[in-house]
Amino acid sequence: MPAATLSSRLSRSVSAAFFRPLARPSAPVYVDCADRLIEEAGESGRLSHKETTEIIREVLALHPLTLLADDEGAALRDARQRAGQFFNRLLEAGWLDEQTLGLHERWAVITPGLRPLMRMLRDLAEDQVAELKTFADTLRGLCETLERPSILDPLIRTPDDMRSTITDLSQRLERAIEQLHGVEKLVSGFEQRQRQSESAADTLRLLYSEFSQGQHMVCYDALRRGGLLARIETVRVRVSERQDDPLMRERLAEGLRGHYGYNECESYDRAVMLLTRLERDLAGLKRRADAIDLRMAAFNRLSQQRYRYQTELRGRRPELVKNYCAAVNAMHAGSRFSDVVNAPADFAPLCLETRFFYGVQSLRFPNRSKAPVDLSFGTGCNKTEDENDVLADWKERQRLALTPQRAARLIAKLLPAPGGTTSTEDIHLETSDDLLDLLAAVAYEQAPGLAGKRVRWRVNGLRRTHGLEPEKVPLDAQAGHRIERFVITREA
Repeated sequence: MPAATLSSRLSRSVSAAFFRPLARPSAPVYVDCADRLIEEAGESGRLSHKETTEIIREVLALHPLTLLADDEGAALRDARQRAGQFFNRLLEAGWLDEQTLGLHERWAVITPGLRPLMRMLRDLAEDQVAELKTFADTLRGLCETLERPSILDPLIRTPDDMRSTITDLSQRLERAIEQLHGVEKLVSGFEQRQRQSESAADTLRLLYSEFSQGQHMVCYDALRRGGLLARIETVRVRVSERQDDPLMRERLAEGLRGHYGYNECESYDRAVMLLTRLERDLAGLKRRADAIDLRMAAFNRLSQQRYRYQTELRGRRPELVKNYCAAVNAMHAGSRFSDVVNAPADFAPLCLETRFFYGVQSLRFPNRSKAPVDLSFGTGCNKTEDENDVLADWKERQRLALTPQRAARLIAKLLPAPGGTTSTEDIHLETSDDLLDLLAAVAYEQAPGLAGKRVRWRVNGLRRTHGLEPEKVPLDAQAGHRIERFVITREA
């Protein structure tokens, strides 16, 4: 007999009108009502009719611009009547059940299907995914369980213990996979924000500040640097070896048969399915981690392209030139070039040689011949190598990035206590990384410290006082370079 489909099993649990409120224009009101009702009902799962209608009235007041239908009380002016009409729609959808114990004792009961629905909506709406903080703990606990010598030994474990262990491992592994999908969701959210950045400064801040400090980087470090991927591969091999063991299958099938009441054939099939899914999910962790790596590399490429577009194609300098040309046209409107031949220049260019394009050269670019394209099959570049090169370039750029964290480390090293002052004349840097730390200290004014407190500092350069005479600004040698002297003062 073929297994029942998901839709047929779902139709036996909820009615056809269960999901209808989510498709209405007033769906936000339904969602907020259900969220408030579940929160106020608590573990008892029920509220009095008066409390329920009061909560519905409060939620309706929070959505004054939401379009309601006629059956939802759009034509009613009284807030109580509108709340009662909305209460009837919740009963009709199967989100609430009405329980009458007496003439003046009416209760609204939360239906069993509403809680899983709201839990799914909360997961979809979660943008920070705070449970990702336990991601590494979940995988470590999973590896520690599977690394025990006799955890999957059918000669030692009883059938019920084997069934309980496999079920627990499958549930924990499913939770870890959901958290990995949450990591990918975070990276996808950064991509959407990067496509809508308004300036080059926003693009760089999102890439080097917010993206490099996000919770997804914690999960990335736990997988790559914590050695969890190697441990997961080791336990996957152990599960794969036990998967083909006939005694293991029989012992697990016996446990399923005694716990759930399956027949012999059905229990054996379910035992094979559980072992196969456990091994497949363990192997899928590495593939999902690789997919997250590729998505992070794609975000890096998107940030570079966005920054180039904002600086070179529509940056501040083209706008300045455009505004200057518009001002010149307005000033000399109706004049001829011969009238302004002897007029003094507006400014003197600072470059040694200046060329102005006019005529045909200023209207079009010279034609460039395109290189021939190789259309043969089997000679293209290796996609894996390209992806590895992108990852290597991304890691190198992250190492060279001027982040607030590296600036805070240098400030804490040079000035351990607030109120201290130092200058480039007093410090001596030797490596290029130290020089990048110094440049980061110039670029930022504050950053989170190692102990959780914010470190604040101020940089004052001598060019502020000798800006018109730059030759008077002293230079200091640092890491093979000469930089203008400035003073660093730690404020907190």
